[in-house]
Amino acid sequence: MDYEQTIFEQRGRVGIITLNRPERLNAWTDRMQDEMKDAVANCNTDPNISAIVFTGAGRAYCAGADIGGWKQNLDAGKDGRGSATRGDDNWAEFMRRHDKPTVCAINGPAVGVGITHALHMDIRIASESARFGMFFVKMGLLPELGSSFVLSQLVGTGRALEWCMTTRMVDAAEAREAGLVTEVVPDDALLDRAVALAEQVGAQPPGAIAALRQLFFQNATDGDLSAVMGRENEALNEARKSPDYAEAVSAFLEKREANFSR
Repeated sequence: MDYEQTIFEQRGRVGIITLNRPERLNAWTDRMQDEMKDAVANCNTDPNISAIVFTGAGRAYCAGADIGGWKQNLDAGKDGRGSATRGDDNWAEFMRRHDKPTVCAINGPAVGVGITHALHMDIRIASESARFGMFFVKMGLLPELGSSFVLSQLVGTGRALEWCMTTRMVDAAEAREAGLVTEVVPDDALLDRAVALAEQVGAQPPGAIAALRQLFFQNATDGDLSAVMGRENEALNEARKSPDYAEAVSAFLEKREANFSR
């Protein structure tokens, strides 16, 4: 696929996907989502890529959906469902189905789907210029992509409701304090920090990382402790059979860096 609204580059073993509509503050479109999905799928089949970083071009990360497209659909009487939520292959399900870890480097305003799609990244960090807005009710709409659940898990139901009901912009410091992002860094250091995090995560045994992600996806939503521990035990037993486990033990005893399969 030729990319028109995103940029893909590789830095070492890290794939970097940049939302690239800076003149529209990287507003989300069907085309942008298709390109992002294509890049993610390619990274997941490339043995030379261990982790993926997302960021935005220009002064915004993603200003939400392209409302001009909404207007065209309304005028034409077309289905108004957003591309990110449409069908069984919606963005959340797509991201959970792939194994390689993701880091979202939020470099400016992230609004609507510009933040809800990032809730499904493994790690989120922000620049000092980042701002977050849950603007759905302002547009007569509601949060999407499981964000009424995921956002509540991250920041607490009370705070999530306040953000969604007031539709106010939340600055990077408050987002860090609330748990939406794990750290805030200077604007000019954001991408380097995101790549360093991706390299750190990508250096871990890939099979264990993939299993860990799936374990958290399933167990974080299950209140049955016995079921949670059952999944953990099953995954752990499988991990003990892996070549990476044997390599990690040998490397530890031999006091050397492990050489994991990729």
